[in-house]
Amino acid sequence: MMNTLDLAQTGELIRKIRKERGLRLEDLADENISPATISNIERGIPHVHVDKIRYLLNKLDLDPERLPELITDKQEEMETMKLRLVSIESMIDCGNVDQAIDELKSFSVPDDHPFAAFISLLKGKSQVKKRKWRRAERELLNAIRIANQNPQVKSSNIAAGSYNELSIISYFNNNVEKALELVEKGLETFVEDGERRYFKSVLLGNKALYLEHLDRVPEALRVVEDLWDTIPEIPSIETVLNLYELRSVLLRRSGMYEDAIKYAEEGIEIGRINRQTSRLFHLWTALGSVYLNMKKWNKAEIALKTALSVSENMLYPNGLTTVYTKLGILYMNQQKWEEAHKAMSEARKTGERTNDLRRLSLAYLVSGDCHRAEGDESKAVPYYQQALQLARKLRNKKREYAALFRLAQCAEHTNEQEFRQYVEKMYEVQVELTQPKGMGYEDIE
Repeated sequence: MMNTLDLAQTGELIRKIRKERGLRLEDLADENISPATISNIERGIPHVHVDKIRYLLNKLDLDPERLPELITDKQEEMETMKLRLVSIESMIDCGNVDQAIDELKSFSVPDDHPFAAFISLLKGKSQVKKRKWRRAERELLNAIRIANQNPQVKSSNIAAGSYNELSIISYFNNNVEKALELVEKGLETFVEDGERRYFKSVLLGNKALYLEHLDRVPEALRVVEDLWDTIPEIPSIETVLNLYELRSVLLRRSGMYEDAIKYAEEGIEIGRINRQTSRLFHLWTALGSVYLNMKKWNKAEIALKTALSVSENMLYPNGLTTVYTKLGILYMNQQKWEEAHKAMSEARKTGERTNDLRRLSLAYLVSGDCHRAEGDESKAVPYYQQALQLARKLRNKKREYAALFRLAQCAEHTNEQEFRQYVEKMYEVQVELTQPKGMGYEDIE
């Protein structure tokens, strides 16, 4: 009699052949074998009598003596298919997205195929890289649906990975609250002893990022600190460097400048040795931001210009808006007006091109500050109004308050009615804020 392993392999072979021939369970059923029994055989249920298995093999014109050979052939076919999919995933992660998309077109499998969810995840990831958000979302939701329907796929953590990619889509579409919800779902779905365990560190890293963007700095810092001891176990150098950058940013926002410098510099050293250009850009930006807050202008300029020098070939150039904005603040403080306006022009162009409303709203705010600091309030007002509009679209109350405060300052001695309107709006926003802070850049990032 077939042992348990033989039953499982035989059942899987029968299911594959039935699917390949386009047959339903009902098409094979008759007075001697029911659809339920066929289903049990395909799932390798041990209590099915061996005679029923032989009967089903006969109906499919399969010789029981050739089963070992057929099973080996099918296993080889599955291993080859898996290797092709892993190859495609490497193409996507290394930026060869167009070739990956072409390769994926050759895969057409039913939902109950062992690799169906993985294929949808890869299709979704490739479209995320191309910024084809709707196509990506459709494929990723399909991957989650398939994974949830198939118990054998659950441990693959395909669903968790798909939720992470969906969170990235929301993030780049300026909905950070939704991004946080999706990453939380990914963590809830994650199977601790399953495959692709590195997904958890990626999910947690993105959770910290989204919390930081939502001004929930203490929560974000706790997530990073909880992850810190697991760094030696994280296989992705990009994830590790992301944690270094996040820790530096969060410490800077907490006023712990020396510690922020320490982690930025440690991350830069690791990134340089491993030639991680994209992460080096963000780490140098983080370091420059610390020096800017400390008013160490020369060091800030060195760090920010280094970030620009390593920014070529970045897949997501959103961070350039931040670098140019920081340079604008730097030059404004040094009263280098031409350099300040030039930097802010680049900041706005990049923010508009990438549709990064969070960074763009700050760029408009600083653009207005440059003109006002130079003594031209009339030129500042349109930029503040743009910043106010974007802040409201983002539902960012701190940015909204900052824009209203600056507009009120501009109107104070020129238009009493507008001044009162801005002050009234400031009060409304202030009611919604808990202990509103000052209007320094570190408070409204």
